[in-house]
Amino acid sequence: MDGITIRPASVYDARLWAETRQQVWSATYRGIYPDSWIDQYDFAGKEQLDVSRLADPNIFSFLIMDGETCAGYFSYGPTAEEEFYLRSLYLLPAYQGRGLGRRVFAHLRAACFRLGYPGFYCHCNEHNTPARGFYTHMGGILVSIDGGHQNKAEDQCRYEFSLTAYTNDKENHYV
Repeated sequence: MDGITIRPASVYDARLWAETRQQVWSATYRGIYPDSWIDQYDFAGKEQLDVSRLADPNIFSFLIMDGETCAGYFSYGPTAEEEFYLRSLYLLPAYQGRGLGRRVFAHLRAACFRLGYPGFYCHCNEHNTPARGFYTHMGGILVSIDGGHQNKAEDQCRYEFSLTAYTNDKENHYV
C-alpha cells in the first residue's frame, strides 16, 4: 500500500485519535450502539480519555497514516492478568479490505514474539459481524461470548491468537 505508514502515537495525537474514533464509530456501530452514543459523541471527553491512554507506558499505540490523513489506529499491551491484549484496531471504511489489518497483525505478532508472549487476545462486539469475520480469518479462536444484554454494546466476544501457528510462516518471520 503506497503511502500508508504506521507510526507510534503520542499524547499530541489525542485529537486525531478521537476524531478518527468518531468517524469509525459512526460507520461501524450504528445499529449496535444506541444512536445517542454516536450522534452525541462526547468529543472532549474522548479526547481526554485518549490523552490518558496515549500517555500510559504499558499501552503501545499507533496511527495508520495515508500521508496526512489518519486511516485508522490500533493499540496493544499487557493486562493486569499478564496477558497480551489487542486493545483497539479500527480502520476507516475506505481503508478496509486493503491488507492493512494483515499488516497490523504482523506488527502485533512481531511485538508479542519480541516481548516473550505466546500469543494475544482481543474482544469485539458480538454484533460487529465484519470484525468477527476478520478476527477469525486472522487465525483467532473464539473462546467466549458474553451476549444477550439489553444494551447490545455490552455483548462481547473474546478471541485468542496463538503465535505457535505462525512461527514457521514464511510471510511472518518470528523464529
